[in-house]
Amino acid sequence: MSLDEKWMMLGDYVRKTIRKLERKGITHAEAFFTSTRTTEVAIRNSEILTQNRADDDGVGFRVVIEKNKVGFACTNELSEKAVLEAGEKALAIAKVSSEVPNFALPAEGTTSKVNGLFDVEVAEVNVEDVVDIAKRAIDAAEEYDKRVIAKDGRVVFMAGWRGVVNTLGVDCEERETRTALYLAGGGEHDGEVTSSCSDYTFKRTPNLNPENLGENVAKKVISMFNPKPITSFQGTVIFGPEAVSYQLCDVLVDALKGENVIAGRSAWTRRIGEMVASENLTITDSATLEGGFASRSFDDEGAPSQNTVAIREGKLESFLHNATTANALKTKNTGNASRFPGGLDMVRMIVGNGYKAKPEVYPSNLVIQPGNKSKETLLAEIDKGVLIEYMGGFAQAGSGLISAQLSQAFYIQNGEIQHPIKGGMVSGVAFDWFKQICGIGNDSKQFVNSFVPSLMVGNVKIIGA
Repeated sequence: MSLDEKWMMLGDYVRKTIRKLERKGITHAEAFFTSTRTTEVAIRNSEILTQNRADDDGVGFRVVIEKNKVGFACTNELSEKAVLEAGEKALAIAKVSSEVPNFALPAEGTTSKVNGLFDVEVAEVNVEDVVDIAKRAIDAAEEYDKRVIAKDGRVVFMAGWRGVVNTLGVDCEERETRTALYLAGGGEHDGEVTSSCSDYTFKRTPNLNPENLGENVAKKVISMFNPKPITSFQGTVIFGPEAVSYQLCDVLVDALKGENVIAGRSAWTRRIGEMVASENLTITDSATLEGGFASRSFDDEGAPSQNTVAIREGKLESFLHNATTANALKTKNTGNASRFPGGLDMVRMIVGNGYKAKPEVYPSNLVIQPGNKSKETLLAEIDKGVLIEYMGGFAQAGSGLISAQLSQAFYIQNGEIQHPIKGGMVSGVAFDWFKQICGIGNDSKQFVNSFVPSLMVGNVKIIGA
């Protein structure tokens, strides 16, 4: 059975179940359903470790009864009986659940088509083509320099459908494709072993350019030979796009999520209209970005997507909301319900099993407006500092405290990179760093839920080995 045929069948079962639930005296009901086909190739130690193709179809129901009691249940069995049973199970769970204050679902709205979300070549790809991409990435890395070894990697092609139906008139569906290439490598020479260096490409098309990515990984690896320790100091730091996309974006997301504002866990609660960052910083959640990896015409509750300015020239303008958090704060729903929140597992983020999860607030494409200077120009402005391309560790939720190992970093003096750094850490509070931004690069890069450039931050504490 083709993917499109299964999608039509699943949609029919879902809509029949919603109509049957309506006749049982419920308040409201919602179904989120997906049908996907994923082709994945894994790389390990210069070889193709696994190759796999899998289909996944499923639906998750939320049923609301009086006093805002909400039940959730899901199934991945593609049969009318199984789908109906999942809907009825959600109703049974609602009857024994506690009240969910301010719970809401979006009403029917007008969605605008977002371009660049589907590519027929991705939908029709075969396993051999995906294996070829993986091999080309390996060869490009290892042929660039014989000291480089491709240690780990993934190539993922996903095609499918996503849909939402509820009893308030929402009935929308969208066809999409996603592709991703990840490669990590290390270097070995005369007994010296470098730390792991990696690169990613996230797209909607099959044009992953594995040669370019493999060569880029090799260059990163070679740059890490002969590291030297440094002494502790306070200076200027350039956080490369990957470093920004991870810990710094985690802090931003934590502060902007509507549910954290309601719970008082956001550092920016009750600060709308205030300066919370450098005037250099403008951040938008751009769900309608053409071809964006997380772009969509509607969110995972069926609310129309939009572009939301969160911070404009340092001033906080908006938090991010789904229907429930917007209702609780009596504000506009920004269309940020997500069943595919970020995390460390790249494959899970791309393929997802969103029908198994209740939605939470999460960005689509969190875009930091780029500057007009190259990373090289930013480097030339630094008397003494550090370029951090990757740092290990997690940001502390709420406080924004970051104490991270310098996994891939370089010491800068008089505007030039002197050597890679051996050991060492960077420490500080990200909310302070946002206020200390003194330069933004023009090197924006797409990640799963963000599109971000390098950030230059002054007066950052660097701890030597």
